[in-house]
Amino acid sequence: MVITLIGYRGTGKTTVGAALAQRLGWEFLDLDPEIERQAGLSIAEIFAIHGEPHFRQLESEFLAAALQRTNIVLSPGGGAVLNPLNRQAMQAAGPVVWLHAPVETIISRLENDPATQGRRPSLTGTDVVAEVNEVLQRRLPIYQAAASQVIATDNRTPEQILEDIIRQLPDEIQNS
Repeated sequence: MVITLIGYRGTGKTTVGAALAQRLGWEFLDLDPEIERQAGLSIAEIFAIHGEPHFRQLESEFLAAALQRTNIVLSPGGGAVLNPLNRQAMQAAGPVVWLHAPVETIISRLENDPATQGRRPSLTGTDVVAEVNEVLQRRLPIYQAAASQVIATDNRTPEQILEDIIRQLPDEIQNS
């Protein structure tokens, strides 16, 4: 069984995913740093050198491999849901938990995350406010359709979010 956390960057996938894995005694895998490690390039560099389609192909390959594992909490990048085959594979592997927050919260979190600027590419070539609004607007229906759980992360601690997720997990996971 795999629990996949989806959502826009800055919604808490890494923080909550690590805590959830620890609570369950499972492994946690944050896909973007794994792609960077194996490629030897940051995501921004992969975009700049090889283009977004190449990155999305790598992302799909890494995701497919990760979804074959068991007892893992997985945090793919926010755009992994764009590929319908990725969404289907996530759903087939186990619960898909959409972590979401208002645009203002996401922007604040991104601006306070030093890793965002250097590692993450611009997806639109616009300023952060316009980009988050534009990209999130396109992705909202995709996140919603892919999710088996929807969890708000705004003004909540990771522990509160974690408890919400655990309460909604199937009994077979809660009792493992």
